Amino acid sequence: MRPATIADLGPLHEVWGDRDVMRWIGAGDAYSHDLEESERRLERLRHHQDELGYSLWVVLERASGLVLGDCGLVLFGFRGPGVELACRLRKGVWGHGYATEAGRAWITHGFDRLGLERIVAAAHPENEASRRVLEKLGMRRAGETVLDGTRALLFAIEPRDVRG
Repeated sequence: MRPATIADLGPLHEVWGDRDVMRWIGAGDAYSHDLEESERRLERLRHHQDELGYSLWVVLERASGLVLGDCGLVLFGFRGPGVELACRLRKGVWGHGYATEAGRAWITHGFDRLGLERIVAAAHPENEASRRVLEKLGMRRAGETVLDGTRALLFAIEPRDVRG
C-alpha cells in the first residue's frame, strides 16, 4: 500500500466507477459516474493525507503492481469525530484476503504509529462479506449509525482488543 498519486486516477476510477464495488458505500449511489468525479474523490484523499498524515491508500498486488483499490483510515464520514477504517477493492479480488490483510495493517498503524484510542467501521446490514472481514479483524459491534441517510452497523476496536 502507498499514498495515492494523480497517476492512480485511471485505475482507481475503474474501481470507484463500478456500481457493484460501490453499492455499499454511502447511500448506495457513491460510484463515480465520470472521471471528473473520481478526480475530486482522489483529491479529497490526497488532501486528507496532507492534512492528517493518513488516508485511504492505494492497495497494490505485489507481483504485478495492479491497483486493486484503496484501504486505510479517514475521519469518520470524512467529518469525524472518530477515525474510520474503510476499504474498496475491485470485484476480481474479492474473497482473496486483501481486505483483511490491508485492514489489519491499518489497525496496527492506527494504534502503534498514530496513537489512536479507537477505530470504527461501518457496514450495511446486508453486506455480509464486509461484516465478516471486520469480525476477522477483531472489531466488535458497537451499535448503529446513519451514513448519507442509510442505516449501517457500527463496529469498533480498541488497542486492548488487539493486544489482549
